[in-house]
Amino acid sequence: MNIVLISQLAAAVIGALFVAYNLFHYVLFLLVTRPKDASKIGHQLNEFEQRQLIEWTPKPNDFLKHDDEQRTYDDVFRTYRDEQSNYSTCVFPRLAFSHPYEAEYALLKPKDGMRFLDLGCGSGAAAEYLAGRSNIEIVCVTNSSVQAEICRRKFARLGGRGQVIVIDFDSLDLPNEYFDGIYALESIGYTKDLDAWLARCWRMLKPGGRLLIHSPGSLDHCRRTKDYLSVTAFFENWRYNFVGANLLVYKMRRLGFSPIHYRRLPFLAWGVTWNFIQHMLLWKYRLKMRTFVELERIIWRTSKVFVFGNPYNTVLATKPTALSCSQTHTSGSGGLIGDDKCSAYYTPPGRQSRRRRGRISE
Repeated sequence: MNIVLISQLAAAVIGALFVAYNLFHYVLFLLVTRPKDASKIGHQLNEFEQRQLIEWTPKPNDFLKHDDEQRTYDDVFRTYRDEQSNYSTCVFPRLAFSHPYEAEYALLKPKDGMRFLDLGCGSGAAAEYLAGRSNIEIVCVTNSSVQAEICRRKFARLGGRGQVIVIDFDSLDLPNEYFDGIYALESIGYTKDLDAWLARCWRMLKPGGRLLIHSPGSLDHCRRTKDYLSVTAFFENWRYNFVGANLLVYKMRRLGFSPIHYRRLPFLAWGVTWNFIQHMLLWKYRLKMRTFVELERIIWRTSKVFVFGNPYNTVLATKPTALSCSQTHTSGSGGLIGDDKCSAYYTPPGRQSRRRRGRISE
């Protein structure tokens, strides 16, 4: 076999792999942007989801802990993610050369004049992309002053249509703000009060507004105490709460969201995306994080059915456009959401913009 034939064969194999890998990502993109109706899930929690809500109660300072060396978020991520990078472990681009946040754009459906809230904005990559494609306004929330400066530099190129609030999003209070869409891309796992977090999202959404959540991992399919304890060890190390689709739908339905759609991709699918592989390599070989060691232990110690079926969750919930003036909802913790006035759910645009100038600051 001559060198030319070998080169042609190698080129054919490489080309086939490139096409196959792009096709794989395209299939993921199609699945994520066409989520299923959630009417069949979220009606009850399994034993381990119930234990999770009690035993995995985060502490106030947990957002500082990203591994057992007590490094902060900026200490960990700033060392290897540049200003144009995203922090998500999984993205679903249409093709290799397309933008990572096309799926989020398709799900949120931004239109000119809309307002969005980004809870846990990272470097602002998603916000910059959404605002760059549509004439929308985005309010970004981060607990990192470093990330906030990165976001502000990006927004400066967008004519001031982006604002940044530096705060732990569990302390966020925007009583006079209303949004067409709210999204949290892998950040909901850091909330210390899931019920209050979702209740604030409900209140701040306009009727018809969308809440989009990405969350890697869950206990939806956990069936063994051994598996639960292994994942608990990872939680103790990383302090990221694996909030799955079943748990989210369960709580969203109680608040009144309808319709709710979801998509769960098993680890066999999302675990081989390039973005996830890149994160794993960086965590292990560059940062040498104990987090990765714990992840490896989980894979070896737990049921392979549980590990490889562990999903990447996308949940898209809509606040109904027609709400009864007497409608009230009960949060998971028993508190009432809303009141007996329709105006509690929406403020006319003119009043809203005047209030906004007085409430949000950088």
